[in-house]
Amino acid sequence: MKLMKSTTSPFARLAHMALIEAEAEYEIELLNPWADPEQLVALNPSKRVPCLQLDDGTVLTEAMVIAMYAADIAPEGSHLKSNTSHDYEICGLAFGVIEAAVYMMTGRKLFSDDLGVDEFDRTHPVAQRRRDAMIVGLGRIEALVDRLSENRLGLAELLVVDAVQYMDFRFPDSDWRPEIPRLDAWIERAHEHRSVSETIPS
Repeated sequence: MKLMKSTTSPFARLAHMALIEAEAEYEIELLNPWADPEQLVALNPSKRVPCLQLDDGTVLTEAMVIAMYAADIAPEGSHLKSNTSHDYEICGLAFGVIEAAVYMMTGRKLFSDDLGVDEFDRTHPVAQRRRDAMIVGLGRIEALVDRLSENRLGLAELLVVDAVQYMDFRFPDSDWRPEIPRLDAWIERAHEHRSVSETIPS
């Protein structure tokens, strides 16, 4: 299998983490989706990562689809296979944080064509809504941190790591990041897992 990804995309990171937890064998192809690389465009009409090409030529797109496939191929006993309604609640909250953060970065790209310029964040009312979504979402996950496993990472755990670390990666100097000490401590402990330590955004 070949996974096309960028090192900054939280969606690509989710797919990559899920494949690691599934103990899958795969190759990684790093690329810049903003540049519309030929190999990505040929496989994914949306021109975005992640994109997973299976050994038989089948092409899977979108992070959650690839994560679902990873759960299907994971060995019996994998935490990827054991989602409960409580897990899905956390998944939804974490995915909402990720989408809000990505929306903010897309807004920057449209507003100034420079991801490092935060004028969109400070001036656009929709940006305030997305920032509020991140703040409230992380606060709710903080209250549910006892539901997260430290020993076995499933979809909920992967999404939570992805959400918090992507927000910290993109908004490192923000003065609006909520206090989430229990969640921060849990993520620190989760770094012992290869799926976390080997996929940190950069």
